[in-house]
Amino acid sequence: MIHDLLYAYREHLLETYRPETARTYYKRLCTLFEGQSLSMTNGLDIESVLDNLGQIKYKNYFSQAKNAFLHFCEFQNIALSPAIMERISELENGTQKKYRKLTAIQYSEIDRKIKHIKNKKLKLCYQVIIATGLRVSELAGITPNDSIIAGDGIVFNFIGKGGNRESVMLKATEYPKLYQSLLKLIENTHQEKKIFYSVPYLQKKARELGFKCHDLRRIYAKIEYKKFRSRVEVMKKLRHSSPKTTNIYLRSKVKI
Repeated sequence: MIHDLLYAYREHLLETYRPETARTYYKRLCTLFEGQSLSMTNGLDIESVLDNLGQIKYKNYFSQAKNAFLHFCEFQNIALSPAIMERISELENGTQKKYRKLTAIQYSEIDRKIKHIKNKKLKLCYQVIIATGLRVSELAGITPNDSIIAGDGIVFNFIGKGGNRESVMLKATEYPKLYQSLLKLIENTHQEKKIFYSVPYLQKKARELGFKCHDLRRIYAKIEYKKFRSRVEVMKKLRHSSPKTTNIYLRSKVKI
């Protein structure tokens, strides 16, 4: 049954990607497979999938759905002809970018709100994102076992975007108070437990405070650019694969 195949695919995604990426791909694939009775004996209705792809208006959603479908085909050893791949490309070229209305991000105001948070652990979560540029999904998965403590700072190891093993360092000289607070938090956390709060909780609390978790990563980008005046350096620190992505961050309405 299709539910069994989708369940197996979801488990495969969770083993390969970060939970957030796995959930997104699974959700997009379920939409593409609507109305199908796919099983080990019933073949995949490619035309139906292409029709559903054709209904997607925005480029970022299309890219997610396309990647989810291609990964599923690879997982199930389903070969797609050059003609089908060409049609997928044509459909993608017909989509458009979705722009959200940008509002100015006042770092001083967000910093003030974070400093007034009574929950010390929650406060540390947001401060670490600003200090390291970690994505909230990356931060949420870190355990004490992923943390290397040294005199000059703390190195956090994690699974980054795309499933790659990455690391960032929080320097003790730049953030001495944050460094000391993190030492205590890490020491008081079981080695296999998560140090920080979950993604949904952090996002929910951020909304209540009037900002988004990803705004903190944008703030980090602007702070680092102010330090080095180098887009290449900021690109490395954000761990971007394309300078275009870094430029989007640096053009964001963040007031430092």
